[in-house]
Amino acid sequence: MLKSLLLGTTAIVTALALTGCDQIPSFDANDKAANTAACESVSTTWETLNAAFSSGDILGLPTAIVSVPSQLDQVLSGATDQQLKESLTGLKSQVQSIVDGNQPDVSALVASGVGISARCAILGATVDLQLPQIP
Repeated sequence: MLKSLLLGTTAIVTALALTGCDQIPSFDANDKAANTAACESVSTTWETLNAAFSSGDILGLPTAIVSVPSQLDQVLSGATDQQLKESLTGLKSQVQSIVDGNQPDVSALVASGVGISARCAILGATVDLQLPQIP
């Protein structure tokens, strides 16, 4: 009896604690639609990055991806999920750094892509963010 009461109390406290947590996605239909659209939009943006990296033209990389930060701004404006926004913001800062003439941090770009893919999967959206084939 005491064990089941303790487990029940723990479950209630955990559920209440996670209610305000941004790890749990919103179940609102409008939020789901907005986040799914954001996940689908970022796939197109990722393809732009992938093509630029796959070209092998490192010197031309900033020019090839100059439009990506504004594309990511559009994706961010539609997203409502905090975790997705954080991953998108991380990707945007990495891309902006490259556009500004800094050397690409490929591991940070990959980490952003993994974060976006994982969060989109949690949100129920399927994205295919493939790693670039760097020559």
